[in-house]
Amino acid sequence: MTRPISVLRNFSLFAFNSLKLESYVEEYVHISSLAQLVEASNFSGPVNFLGGGSNLLLQSRIEGRLLHIGIEGISVTQVGEDKHLVRVGAGENWHKFVMHTLKASIGGLENLALIPGNVGGAPYQNIGAYGRELSELVHTVEVFDLATKEIRVLSNEECQFSYRESVFRTKVVSNVIITHVTFLLGRLPLMTEYRDVRETLSGYSSEEIDHDLIAETVIDIRQSKLPDLDEFPNVGSFFKNPTLSKEEYDRLRGKIDIVGFSQGESIRVPAARLIDAQKWKGKQVGNVLVWYRQPLVLVNCGGASAAEFLDVAARVSDDVERHYDIRLVLEPVIMGSDR
Repeated sequence: MTRPISVLRNFSLFAFNSLKLESYVEEYVHISSLAQLVEASNFSGPVNFLGGGSNLLLQSRIEGRLLHIGIEGISVTQVGEDKHLVRVGAGENWHKFVMHTLKASIGGLENLALIPGNVGGAPYQNIGAYGRELSELVHTVEVFDLATKEIRVLSNEECQFSYRESVFRTKVVSNVIITHVTFLLGRLPLMTEYRDVRETLSGYSSEEIDHDLIAETVIDIRQSKLPDLDEFPNVGSFFKNPTLSKEEYDRLRGKIDIVGFSQGESIRVPAARLIDAQKWKGKQVGNVLVWYRQPLVLVNCGGASAAEFLDVAARVSDDVERHYDIRLVLEPVIMGSDR
């Protein structure tokens, strides 16, 4: 029997966001089943949802009811030689899920190891790292429609994935909550073309390189460049890498030595290079530090507010725009208000 929901009022979200920002929500409900989700969604005021809290910039106050999605479970169906459909609950920890698949000798997710957050947030922002994007691996996404109280199943195409975007971040289907994601794994070749990965694996033969070795390599690279979340609260990349036309890219290269990566007819350039060129790496403003090894990352040095992060981000973006005519776009989702 499903347990009834428990509603906590004026609830602190400090422990549920990786930036460790102090934020309070009017009503908080932890969700561990679809039945609880249906019950908790029957609310007359605003309804928001929370996953792993690793890509959120929480302001001091959130109105209405917040549903913390903790639906778990992993099931595997073999659909061909070395091909598997893996269905996983949105509340599963992403990295633990990746390692679970590798332990079961199911490859495909290894380049995405050690990304913080839960499974439900992965398709929401179309996570990607070291040459692989989630959109290449998603089969279907199951969502709960807050308006109809029904489950819908969206195909990969219906998710409208693009760079760090999906249909879930638009107004088209913004009134839904991701409950499960099904991945089709085992059909793609190993991805070792990303520079850091390629250089690290250069001493290995092709026979030695497998899914597990790539995962170990990615984990080592991430740990060497990114701050420990427990010691230095952050949301990973605070800015998206700009996507430019060929003409814009050519103009940019006339101003700075930079290498872009082709994305169809567009070219994506590293925002870290633009930020670093403006001497932001290692700079601290108030309680916010631009990480000294990776300037895409902004760190809470203790007691920082959402407003402080937005102020530093605006200063960084202003400097980049002033010199390169490119406005950086924030990657984390902003929730709540400071009123």
